[in-house]
Amino acid sequence: MNRVAAPIVRYVLPLLLIAAVLVSFCPLPANDFVNLDDPFYFIANQHYRGLSLTHLRWMFTTLYMGHYQPLSWLTHGLVYCGWGVSPAAFHVVNLLLHAANAVVFSGVALALLQAAYRNDPRGNEGGAPVAAAAGALFFAIHPLRVEAVAWATERQEVLCALFFLLAVLAYLRMQNEKPRSGAWRRWYIGSIISFTLSLMSKATGITLPLVLLVVDVYPLRRLPGARRATPWGVIAEKIPYVVVAGGAALVVLLAKRPEAMVTLAEHGVAARVMQCMYALCFYPWKTVAPLQLSPLYLLHKPLDPTAPRFVLAALAVVGVTTGLVLMRRRWPAALAAWSCYVVLLLPVSGIVQSGPQITADRYTYLACMPWAVLVAAGVSQCLHRWRRPFGWQHLAAATAGLFLLILGAQTAQQTRVWKDSLTLWNHVLSIEPDNFFAYDNRGEARYASGDVNGALADFDRAIQLDPSYANAYDNRGTARLEKGDTSGALADYTLAIRLDPRRSTAYYNRGKIKAKGDPDGALADYQQAIALNPEYAAAYNARGRVYQAKGDLNAALADYTRAIDLNREYANGYNNRGTVRRTMGDLAGAMEDFNLAVHLAANNPPQRAVFERNLTDLQRQLAEGARTR
Repeated sequence: MNRVAAPIVRYVLPLLLIAAVLVSFCPLPANDFVNLDDPFYFIANQHYRGLSLTHLRWMFTTLYMGHYQPLSWLTHGLVYCGWGVSPAAFHVVNLLLHAANAVVFSGVALALLQAAYRNDPRGNEGGAPVAAAAGALFFAIHPLRVEAVAWATERQEVLCALFFLLAVLAYLRMQNEKPRSGAWRRWYIGSIISFTLSLMSKATGITLPLVLLVVDVYPLRRLPGARRATPWGVIAEKIPYVVVAGGAALVVLLAKRPEAMVTLAEHGVAARVMQCMYALCFYPWKTVAPLQLSPLYLLHKPLDPTAPRFVLAALAVVGVTTGLVLMRRRWPAALAAWSCYVVLLLPVSGIVQSGPQITADRYTYLACMPWAVLVAAGVSQCLHRWRRPFGWQHLAAATAGLFLLILGAQTAQQTRVWKDSLTLWNHVLSIEPDNFFAYDNRGEARYASGDVNGALADFDRAIQLDPSYANAYDNRGTARLEKGDTSGALADYTLAIRLDPRRSTAYYNRGKIKAKGDPDGALADYQQAIALNPEYAAAYNARGRVYQAKGDLNAALADYTRAIDLNREYANGYNNRGTVRRTMGDLAGAMEDFNLAVHLAANNPPQRAVFERNLTDLQRQLAEGARTR
């Protein structure tokens, strides 16, 4: 590489990549959180809000929301310490991590291209840095990336990919250094450490050992055998990766929430296999034609394995695999890319089904990277032939440039889909009008915005589409209660519990109704809610009110204190504990609680007014006591 080209490769190309990513995702900082896990991660959850030893202990031991992801929580804690619960801050950090991934991916693509050319006497690596950057650009600004970047909760996916890419890059550097010096050991250790950090962000990249074996076959050509490597030696290299992956697999099994898992009785083996076949075809098609991308492609159960789209997908997978195997000598890169794609996608293909989706755009973040490497290889071939008279390579380059511009524009548009909850679910329903999950979530968004009638209509529609969906009954009960339909709300909560006996919110909501005339029944419901969710602060607070009404002040005080321990910003909890302390004669403690309640309710004027009256009454009591003395 000449002296002029070296700075361009080292500095200009990465800066151009970063600029392209920032422009393509430019609407992102203005986006809000959405009611798809974000409230559980960032609003209701207090545990990540700080970097004290208590916070760090929680981050590195929790299986919250069915994932072990201490490094992701650590980044959330850092963001909170700097900017609080600011959606813009969380989105910007996601975007910066994605831009970093684009740069690192460019390095990985370049190393793979150089390895391919080095081991192929017909190869020519001229223009490989530009080709690698083009492949990275294709990966980074493709609209399929939007879900992983624009959804604040999916920080885990982006962070996992960063360390995954670093692990692959270090592995490739290790193989490059082996014939030269003993420095390869540092790269080897760095690769294993990066893989470990990847799995501590999210377990998506757990199949990396198999990906590295594919890379050993092509482009490294170390398998089935090479001059400086034996098959057993190549396989032995992977043992530390397998050990790390095995540990992560055990944690994944422990972390999975039973209520989120789809059982074999609901979704049989044949259905799962055909869902996997469908996914293997779905993502390459969306990569080529990224149209009608949805934040939720609903899995309709029961899935009919004999439906035409699943049968055609299975035939396509078999046909593509057979064709690439037959063409392996002429086009080994294609078989390697397909193999890596299949390996990376398998954990999220539906074989182990969790959640309501049949496919998800976020699953392409790692799995579709091999297609971007193929794009880089194609650009490299065009550049190699660029000096020839005008021909197909010039037309291909122009077409690729236009395609990238279109992708960037689509990415900006898709980013706006994640602007807020209403925008998100309106978009989903515009693509899939019979999506009961989307109606339920849009109903939640409408209720939160004050549109109770609109929310009721959406909950009714969700129940009409799926009469067994407990969440919609739970939500409709809350909307009915808001409209004064107490008996209808009670019936909905009871039906939600019958459909899903593990539903703590339904027990809590039903308990609030019973508390007005059946305190013992309310206590039973609150206790069940707490048994199902021991960190349910609102349930402790509600149970404390029942104990207080029954005259058991010690039990009430314990419950209010527990609610506050779980949520240090729980204004109602402080106010309620203050009333109990005042009754028990602890006026100093009551004064402290009322002051905190007033401070925390600063953004809620009606609530603040109630708390201020309690504080004023206590101040008057203290003043009268002082005059008496």
